[in-house]
Amino acid sequence: MKAVPKVNTDGLYLEDELVDDAFSGVAPFYTPSSLTLSDTEQQLDTNELTTDSSSAMGEANLGTIPAGYTVGIPVPQGFYHPRFDIQGWLTYETEYDEKLIEAQKTYEQLSKESQASFQKLHDEWRSKLENERGEEPVYFAQTFTAPKRRDPTTFWGEGLSDEAIKELTRKAEQQPSGEDQLKQRIADLEVTLTQLMLGSTGK
Repeated sequence: MKAVPKVNTDGLYLEDELVDDAFSGVAPFYTPSSLTLSDTEQQLDTNELTTDSSSAMGEANLGTIPAGYTVGIPVPQGFYHPRFDIQGWLTYETEYDEKLIEAQKTYEQLSKESQASFQKLHDEWRSKLENERGEEPVYFAQTFTAPKRRDPTTFWGEGLSDEAIKELTRKAEQQPSGEDQLKQRIADLEVTLTQLMLGSTGK
């Protein structure tokens, strides 16, 4: 198990959630709905009609709208209120899938051409007399190279405005440090102890 961030529909960090180690990418989560029986039956009927055209993100889950997303991408350090670019991620994944399909098609085309070229060379080699053949042609298989992926952590950004960050840092600066607070507590305790001692000797 590992802890991954959960975000709301705007991508703002909510909390961490424990998931399976194999979890990656981005998946929606839904809030339990308080539907009546008739509403549920109506939504199930609607769901049967729309399941085939539903997206891979599971938006046909009883016709509900995602309450947020579980993000299998760690949050980089340094953000006050991290925000994950959900729309940017979905767009990127769609575009990457298209590039991957295109790369696969290109690879298959090159493989066919390479095999045809090798077959032609090999047939020509075999058609010659043995003493005229020379070295037998060698087939070099094509290597598939997937498109390079963008660093997924770059989809995380700061969810607070510059003004909100300035306000937070100003408040933090105004608050005494842990050491100062400890010194103050010790001083308060010394005063209280002195008062108790003076009170007990005065009796």
